[in-house]
Amino acid sequence: MLMDTTVNSGAVPKRRREIEPEEVDHDGVSQELAIPRNKGLSSVSSNIVKSEYQHGSIMRVSMKSFVTYESCSFTPGPNLNMIIGPNGTGKSTIVCALALGLGWNTNLLGRAKEISEFVKHGSDKGWIEVVLCNKNGTNVVIKRHINKTNNTSVWKINGENKTQKEVMKKVQSFNIQVDNLCQFLPQDRVSEFAQMTPQELLKETQRAIGGDEMVAAHQKMIDLWNEHKTISASVQGDLDHIETNEKRNAVIAKDVLRFQQREAVLKKVRLLEIWILYAKYGRAKDDYNAIKETRRVSYAMFNQLQREVEPLEDKTRQLEQSEKRFADEKSRLEKQYQDSVRNLKAKGTAIETAEGEAEDLKKELDRLQAKVQQRQTTINNMKRKIAAHQELVDGAPSEETVNNEKEELQQQIASLIADNHSTRERIDSLQSQQQEIVNASSRINHKMTETRRSLNELDDVSKRRLDQLGRNDPDAREAVLWLRDNANIFQKKVFEPVCLELNIRNTKFVNAVENALRNQLKTFVCQTREDYNLFTREILDKRKLRVNVIAPRPQELELDEYRPPVPASQLAGFGFDCYMLDAVDGPPALLAAMCSKAGIHAIPVSQSASVHQQAIRDSGKFKRYATSTTAFQISYSRYSGESLDTATPLKSANVFTSSVDHEARAKLITEMDDLRSNLERNEHTIHDLTKEEKDLRKTYQEFTAKRDALNEAKKTLIASLKRTEKLKIDLDSMKRDLERRLREPSTEEEEEKINKALRVKSAKRCKLTLEYLELGKVCHHLFSRVTLTTLSRVQAHAESQAVEVECAEKARQLKDMEDQYTEANRQYEKVRGEAKELLDTAKEQYSQLDPALIPEFKELGAGASLEQLEDMLAGESAKAALHYTPNQSVIDKYEKQQGDIKTAKEKVESKKRKLGRLESEIQQIRGSWYPKITELIARISNDFSKSFQRIGCAGEVKLGEHEDYDKWCIEILVKFRDAEKLQKLTGQRQSGGERSVSTIMYLMALQELSQVSFRVVDEINQGMDPRNERLVHAQLVEKACKKDTAQYFLITPKLLPNLDYHERMKVLCIYNGEWLDDGVTKWSNYLNNQRQSKKIRA
Repeated sequence: MLMDTTVNSGAVPKRRREIEPEEVDHDGVSQELAIPRNKGLSSVSSNIVKSEYQHGSIMRVSMKSFVTYESCSFTPGPNLNMIIGPNGTGKSTIVCALALGLGWNTNLLGRAKEISEFVKHGSDKGWIEVVLCNKNGTNVVIKRHINKTNNTSVWKINGENKTQKEVMKKVQSFNIQVDNLCQFLPQDRVSEFAQMTPQELLKETQRAIGGDEMVAAHQKMIDLWNEHKTISASVQGDLDHIETNEKRNAVIAKDVLRFQQREAVLKKVRLLEIWILYAKYGRAKDDYNAIKETRRVSYAMFNQLQREVEPLEDKTRQLEQSEKRFADEKSRLEKQYQDSVRNLKAKGTAIETAEGEAEDLKKELDRLQAKVQQRQTTINNMKRKIAAHQELVDGAPSEETVNNEKEELQQQIASLIADNHSTRERIDSLQSQQQEIVNASSRINHKMTETRRSLNELDDVSKRRLDQLGRNDPDAREAVLWLRDNANIFQKKVFEPVCLELNIRNTKFVNAVENALRNQLKTFVCQTREDYNLFTREILDKRKLRVNVIAPRPQELELDEYRPPVPASQLAGFGFDCYMLDAVDGPPALLAAMCSKAGIHAIPVSQSASVHQQAIRDSGKFKRYATSTTAFQISYSRYSGESLDTATPLKSANVFTSSVDHEARAKLITEMDDLRSNLERNEHTIHDLTKEEKDLRKTYQEFTAKRDALNEAKKTLIASLKRTEKLKIDLDSMKRDLERRLREPSTEEEEEKINKALRVKSAKRCKLTLEYLELGKVCHHLFSRVTLTTLSRVQAHAESQAVEVECAEKARQLKDMEDQYTEANRQYEKVRGEAKELLDTAKEQYSQLDPALIPEFKELGAGASLEQLEDMLAGESAKAALHYTPNQSVIDKYEKQQGDIKTAKEKVESKKRKLGRLESEIQQIRGSWYPKITELIARISNDFSKSFQRIGCAGEVKLGEHEDYDKWCIEILVKFRDAEKLQKLTGQRQSGGERSVSTIMYLMALQELSQVSFRVVDEINQGMDPRNERLVHAQLVEKACKKDTAQYFLITPKLLPNLDYHERMKVLCIYNGEWLDDGVTKWSNYLNNQRQSKKIRA
């Protein structure tokens, strides 16, 4: 049932009362506002007069047996109309009624294809009636009757039958464009707005705010430009055709001319060939005389060079002999020099040896002197040590005393050992028992490892599920693999898709769980908004992967926040086994998110196919439940208490089918528990044995301490006795050593012997030094002689080389001259033969000429050189080669192509004139259209940018220009985060909420420029975060509630608390139910009573 409420400043508070969470049931329907649907209609009369409506605005909408409505009629306000109501109550049905009632087809809505499908179930006919405001006369009432049986419609305008075409024409006269997404945006086509191409957006924007004139102007330019491109291509084709024909005719014309001239040219060619023979003979004769002179000169120069070479060869032999003599002298002197250097090095080595020996003797003398001093010091130290040791020996106890004390300690030790022998045996026994238990525990641990491995194999379903996810959704699998490699970059754990994170405890519930979570199975869950932003930036923006991701509020991730409708212990009374939450294993935060999104904490499930349905209905506690085969949903009437059950067969699970085999798993867990119990018993036994051992070891440690103390005392006595004996031995040894030191001989004789050797070594070193100096002089003299001899040899060698070079050059010249003479002689014989042959040939051909050609022959070549004659022959020969006789078809073809060329040139000139007219017409239209569109886009962008600035974001609208007018477009650029740059609005780049914000902002920007009579937007706020939804709502109210603005319909299933409202807006509430309470038929009274009740409660 639909109720309309006009919000005015005198009767309704500006802020809507915030509904507490407990006032909203599981389906999101406000319990405060939930009123059952009525098959009739109810409306609050309005004081708004016709003058406040715009031309073409909707003043009333009525329908009967249409979709979900049995009968309904409401009166929208002239400005903002907000239509609210729970999901499924028929909000979008109103949008369908407007579109279909104003003449448009079903494909515009993206829902049912046949008009008959819009008739209410159980009815054969239905109708829609829309009243449009007509400022120029009587309001226009359009009514569409729908016949479900034959799928037809009957149209009426003000009661008169009309065709659909006439209805469309009438509607379009009010500038109503239901097929324009900028004016009419149904719920199922919201996503199409962001997916419109920029070219489509420009077209729809012009239709919405520029009017038919601008759209027609743009389309006219597109058509003219396309025609221009077609004609331009045609002109180019004609020009190519003309050029081809002209080239062909030019070739044919030349062929004809050549044929006419060919015979004359051939005659001249023959005469020139004879002249060329005589000219070549003359040239050959000149060559013969020249080569004859060259041969004579070459022979004379050869003889001259042969005479110059002989003296140079004699001089070369003399210089080579001098060089050999200097080389022999140098070798002899170098040998003497090297022998002297070796002797010099030997003397130097002898000097160094003598100096080393003298230094060794000095060191030996110093050593003897130090030894004398050290000996005296050692004797003094030994005397002091002997005195000290003697004092210690005199003060030590006697050996007899020490032995008596040692015997007494040994007896005490033996007594202690005998007393503690049993303790040691018990400790050894305890250790043996502990080792046996440790070995048994080791075997248990090994068995536990094998059991745990078996459990892991049963539990490892993640890989199989990931493979299945990859087959169904490759993008989701790629995102999972990326998340696993980069999990450390997030503040908290980002959960992989639900199908990978959750596991079913009991496979009998797998179908129910999977059907309940079907919409969430591929969803990633972030625990913080920062992680959500980072994840979407990396996965959606950078990698362009299409995946689902959510970020619930922090309180939605606390599992303790979710309470079941009744305690789990009472479920058996209804035939249930447990709640769906109890049948699922997973991380607590993820389970809490599923409670928030799918309500699994409040859905009881049963392993059987039947439950106590009447008890379930009577309890009123459950909205949803599931059996082994069916999922049920229950809705209750607030007033009548009646319930409506909806049963849906469960689809077979294909995701959680790879869950763990719980029977095998339970068996392994039982085995693991037994092993763990045995291990714990062993640990307790070891603990008891260890405690007993610890007590015994404490006793034994006391015994050990006493025994060690007695042994230590015994060791001290023995050590004392040994120390005294060692002192005595050391004392005797030191005394003997002192006596030996005192008997050592004096070092004076040895010192004198070393001094005598030093004097001998010094004399020898002086003699060696004098000999070294004398050898040095000899070496210097020999080195000087070697240097002079080397210079003489080098000079002789250089002179020899110079003469050899000169001699070689003369020999080369001699050889060249010999070759030159040989070649000149060969050329001489050749030229002589060629000249004779040319003369004979020329005479023979001249004798064969027609006597009548002799005068022409003489005149043709008189005074011409051979090159000139050859050029003339080449030219004439080329002419002759080009001339041939064409047949008649070639002549005909030539004349036909001449006619084609003339006709084509006339067509090109005509098309060029048309191109000029098209260009002029395009520029004329553009001169009017371009300033308007640029101004409109600038105003849209300015309003769009300001709207985005108010919500802390950035936006811009640009006009994209192109050479082709059909490629002109509108680009919408948006930025929702500070770190981002402005990016194009597309159907993939932004999130659904961001696309919704951008869409409504753009539509509001059009509001200021709009010439439409009304605008419809269905559930545009879906996916918006609360902050943006609140800011967008405030701007929408501000713009849509201005006076003299277009009518606005905003459809939404929900409203945030404490929104801004305006006295010019109208709220139309759709309530769910099968009947209407008699107490609320007069809505004004009902609203006043509700306000009064609130004041009393306050």
